[in-house]
Amino acid sequence: MLAENDDIRNSILKLPCPTCGNQLSYSAEKQLISCGHCGFSKDFDKANDLVREQSLARAASQQNQYKPKDLGKKVMNCGGCGAQLMVDSSEVSLRCNFCGSEKVNEKAFEQNLIQPQGILPFVVTKRQASEKFKDWIKKGWFHPNKLKKLAALGDVHGIYVPFWTFDAQTYTEWQGQAGYHYYENQTVYENGEQKTKRVRKTRWESKSGRFRQPFDDVLVVASKGLPEKIIERIFPYRLEETINYQNELVVGWESEIYSVDVQQGYQKAEQKMMEDLRNRARRELGGDEQRSLRVDSDFFEQTFKHLILPVWLCSYQYNGKSYQFAVNGQTGRINGEKPISTIKVIITVLIVVAIIGLIIFLSSGGEGN
Repeated sequence: MLAENDDIRNSILKLPCPTCGNQLSYSAEKQLISCGHCGFSKDFDKANDLVREQSLARAASQQNQYKPKDLGKKVMNCGGCGAQLMVDSSEVSLRCNFCGSEKVNEKAFEQNLIQPQGILPFVVTKRQASEKFKDWIKKGWFHPNKLKKLAALGDVHGIYVPFWTFDAQTYTEWQGQAGYHYYENQTVYENGEQKTKRVRKTRWESKSGRFRQPFDDVLVVASKGLPEKIIERIFPYRLEETINYQNELVVGWESEIYSVDVQQGYQKAEQKMMEDLRNRARRELGGDEQRSLRVDSDFFEQTFKHLILPVWLCSYQYNGKSYQFAVNGQTGRINGEKPISTIKVIITVLIVVAIIGLIIFLSSGGEGN
């Protein structure tokens, strides 16, 4: 294992350009290993034979001798959001690109990690990510009109973010009651007058069922620095294009160590799977409405993969407040936070109330005639 670590360390620290001797790094523009000094480029290995499922039950034994210092990296811990950034050892200071905090300190990090099995190299360039922001910031009715002019874009950072993917087999039994609406005519008295009204009633039927459902590549972000509501909305990634993890692809790029471990990640994945199973049970139960639905599911043969996926991340300033956005480094899909215009919200509510009032008025007038 020691010899293997030496190979890793040498591969990350010594990636000289054969033409000029400068350090090579991966270029998203060229999608090649490239020299920024003389322009030399070379391809990289696109094999994916090591991107294999691992047993979740044996996850602890998967923690091989993989440490940041063996990759020529050091860990910077953010006191603001809890992110653990892995940067080149030569980096002197850092500002957290997840939350913008300057409370970033070097962390003693000796524990073994589960080594990434796969990586998706950046396809979207920094320039393209900035252009995505310019288009995205203009969209949306409920945001201030001045936002597209006054939003001050910060530096856009390309970061390799850790993820877990989980597979599982499931067996589910469910039972509940489905309600079916029907209508009956009833005689009622209003203001001394006899009228006939259609009254809705519900017929309830008890049902039960069972099904098996597999899950494949349920994706969970392993970072505490990225808000899930932002990062999950830049999904999906084309995970079928994942290749074997290679140190040379992260040279010159920022990356993060997982701060959500594999067991914590699986708990999140199981919650997602359970919601899918409940939704399927609801569909199978059917009816116009439902009650007393009970869903019992067993999960087995769980496996996982540890992947490193590309994200362009940035915060921008508007009226003295910071907002985050993220761009999928493979597909270009963008999502983030935007300020809300209170005036526009009030105007919209007033318009809706006025429309409802007009409908009620016209309906009352029609009955009077």
